Amino acid sequence: MVGRFEPHGGYKKDFAVHAGPAQAAWDRAAFADEIRGDVDRILGVALAEDSGGRPASGAWSYWFENEDLSVRLVVADPEGDGPLDRAPAYVVPVSRSADVETWQLAERLYDGLDALGRYLLIALEDEGMPVASNFDIGDDW
Repeated sequence: MVGRFEPHGGYKKDFAVHAGPAQAAWDRAAFADEIRGDVDRILGVALAEDSGGRPASGAWSYWFENEDLSVRLVVADPEGDGPLDRAPAYVVPVSRSADVETWQLAERLYDGLDALGRYLLIALEDEGMPVASNFDIGDDW
């Protein structure tokens, strides 16, 4: 079965799954806790706060890696009112396994978060092309 993300995959192609709250008001700390737990469950990882600390932007960064995959979650505040500002957090899963491609991890993450019904989502391939979205993002890419 061909996945939605597969046509956008390829050697060293990464995906970013952007997320924001579907209905709740923006609260970075609460949102970070919620999405961190959901990413952990969906991908079977335990994200830890990035040892580099919080960057000057104030974004919160979490990281996990092992021999099969690496995952980075960054939760930043919105800076405007565009589609990515409605989904200001992003997760970048990268496969290191010969059995699972990065597009498969990204699709599993996107579908798992979407099934929860709590998130506005935009998946972008590493050149910025939208792959999937569960809300209207317009055509101005």
